[in-house]
Amino acid sequence: MSRSTNPPSDCPEFVVTRESFDRYFEKSLPTSTFHDLVNKGKITPFKHMRGHYLLNDSLRRLGLPEVCELPKPPPEPNLEGIVRLAFTLIDPKLFPAPSWLLYVDAINGKDADHAARIAEQHRDAVQACSHVELKLAYFQGVIDAAFFSNSGAEGS
Repeated sequence: MSRSTNPPSDCPEFVVTRESFDRYFEKSLPTSTFHDLVNKGKITPFKHMRGHYLLNDSLRRLGLPEVCELPKPPPEPNLEGIVRLAFTLIDPKLFPAPSWLLYVDAINGKDADHAARIAEQHRDAVQACSHVELKLAYFQGVIDAAFFSNSGAEGS
């Protein structure tokens, strides 16, 4: 095995699957490239579990920065997030997509239907507003209502 070019940091070592390892690259590594890197000692297999790899040791051997924690899965969309998605359906230029949408491969059908129904409910009112400021104020009112509606449901 080749030696690491960078000294180990204070970050802990993580044992990950191939799929988890690929999350650290913009595009997944082709299977042949991945196995070539394993054979060359750039990606370190975990000896005790087949199909698992030492993340930080491998990143270090590849000349990449180590990670001190694994990425957290994106939060489940709450009512506010669904309302934000609904307003994106009404006017994507004025109401940008919620940030959690960047981390999901697919939107749950129930959440997508919920967002479409909310968009249908508010579309005419938003389009009737004559100025951008009024549209944004209307949106904020709906967000506030969703927040208070959701916090009331949690307190019950």
